[in-house]
Amino acid sequence: MKYTLFLIVFCLHIQFGFSQDKELDSVISIVEAHKVRDTIRVNLLNQLTKYYATRDISKNEALLNEAIEISKELNYIQGLSDSYSNKTSFYVQSGSYDKALKLALISKKIQDSIQDFDGLIYTNSSIARIYNHLEKPNKAIEIQLENLKLLKKHPNKNMLAQVHFYLATAYLEAEKYNDAEVHYLATKQIAESVNFETGIAIANSSLGVIENKRKNYKSAINYLNQSLVFFKKNNQESNIAHTNLELAVAYANTGRVDEAISANNETIKIYKAQNNFKSLSRTYLEQSDYYKRKKDYLNSSKYLEEYYKVKDSIFSKEKVSVMEEMQTKYETEKVKKEKEIAEQQVAITKLESDKNRNLFLGSALIAGLILLSSLFYFSRVKAKKKAELIALELQETQKRLTIEKQYKDSELKALKAQMNPHFIFNALNSIQDYIVLNQKNLASDYLGKFADLIRNYLHFSDTGFISIPDEVHNLNLYLELEKLRFEEQLSYGFQVDEKANSEMINIPTMLIQPYVENALKHGLLHKKGDRKLNVSISKISEKTIECIIEDNGIGREKSREINKKREGQHKSFALKATTERLDLLNYGLENKIGVKIIDLKENDQGTGTKVVLKIPILNK
Repeated sequence: MKYTLFLIVFCLHIQFGFSQDKELDSVISIVEAHKVRDTIRVNLLNQLTKYYATRDISKNEALLNEAIEISKELNYIQGLSDSYSNKTSFYVQSGSYDKALKLALISKKIQDSIQDFDGLIYTNSSIARIYNHLEKPNKAIEIQLENLKLLKKHPNKNMLAQVHFYLATAYLEAEKYNDAEVHYLATKQIAESVNFETGIAIANSSLGVIENKRKNYKSAINYLNQSLVFFKKNNQESNIAHTNLELAVAYANTGRVDEAISANNETIKIYKAQNNFKSLSRTYLEQSDYYKRKKDYLNSSKYLEEYYKVKDSIFSKEKVSVMEEMQTKYETEKVKKEKEIAEQQVAITKLESDKNRNLFLGSALIAGLILLSSLFYFSRVKAKKKAELIALELQETQKRLTIEKQYKDSELKALKAQMNPHFIFNALNSIQDYIVLNQKNLASDYLGKFADLIRNYLHFSDTGFISIPDEVHNLNLYLELEKLRFEEQLSYGFQVDEKANSEMINIPTMLIQPYVENALKHGLLHKKGDRKLNVSISKISEKTIECIIEDNGIGREKSREINKKREGQHKSFALKATTERLDLLNYGLENKIGVKIIDLKENDQGTGTKVVLKIPILNK
């Protein structure tokens, strides 16, 4: 019987990285301290499972269940993808292949939807490991070779190490030892390049397994003992168990049977504590063989009995894996069909022996009608499902087109608000005053600025995004023109930090100007004397820009009182259009545009308004 290969590899999510094993206590402390059910806790829980994968995998299921639950509450898609992927690997590690396969298919759908290529490669590796356990290494090799192609398009050193490792494992299962050695050495080289000691130890242990398969047992003992020293030093119980399991094979085949039994006893203790029934099954079987070599038939029989108990337990716990279920169903239907054919053959033979040709033809005709009816029925079902699929696709297309139309409408509204007739009239009227007063230079200068501003609005409304320097330039043009309207009784300023002032940083177009216009129209226009407006822009994180618009106007409360005295209820069209556009821009996004309006007061008197915008940085 060919045993499924339970290597050290299956006890570790091979995420080659820069974390050190000694950080485990620190990570546990952080997780225990951070009780808030947010995205940070989800990421911490997933990180903690990487440590337990090499020590005690039984703790991982509860951690991952909590991470999945929080991700669903927050609609945190990336967290859900990571948690499902890690739980898939946990099920593979535990031997629950049916659960692993079902969860892997869910993970792949999510990863495809968010283009999470690293997660997709990781899930593909888990599926390949399932095939490897089901003794289908060639299918596992095919999947991992596809992963290598995907990594050429989306390079990632950590994922590359993992793919090399599991590809080597598949080659080992297929008894292609030279190919396996090439990929284990590639894994070891990557681990050495980032000084990842656990990865180096696992690679050495795996090379020891290859030497066992080649029957170079002394070389295998050398590799395995190097790894075992490191695993014991770092309390990596799962890896200790798997290394001892392979070390026992080498000891037994070099005449050191007592040492083999001792190593296996330590392995059995760990596997029983972790409920790792798959690996425990193999350990019991090999322990039985070692006692048999010593002619201790009583203990040999005892461990053989334990082997069969665990084997039966595995099947009762797993029920049947999805692939085995499909195979069983296929075999059952095949037997049923053969039985039906045999029965029909007996009936035909009987009819022929009785020379009842008419009855035989009638039966054949009925069988033909049944067959035609079945074909017709199934073709109708297929056509109906196809029609339902097309209808669903049409509904999704209509929904997408509706959202796109709303988005474009909001763009036009925002543009219309920026170029509203009042602003254009006031700007042209001010320029006309300069012409009447024979101040031709000033008139020409402001007319040029007006033309530049209109041209820029039209250009950037088409692109959908604008850099911070361009946005500041347009706001400056706008305020220079508005300053004419205030007869120079307006002072304004811009503060842009160096991190934000880059052509590489882009934000949505037509977003800041309506709030500046609102400050002028409702705050400063009704103020006498010293009118001040300040715009500051800063980069508060790698993904977010903060813009603060502050004026020393009359405040929103007093502005509302003035507007009530006018005919009808006054409402800023520009601000309304911007609010509608914000809703559309924020649709379906995790990092949304935030707006906060603060009333500035002194002695319960309005002294101005502050608007704080938090804007996600756009990728072109």
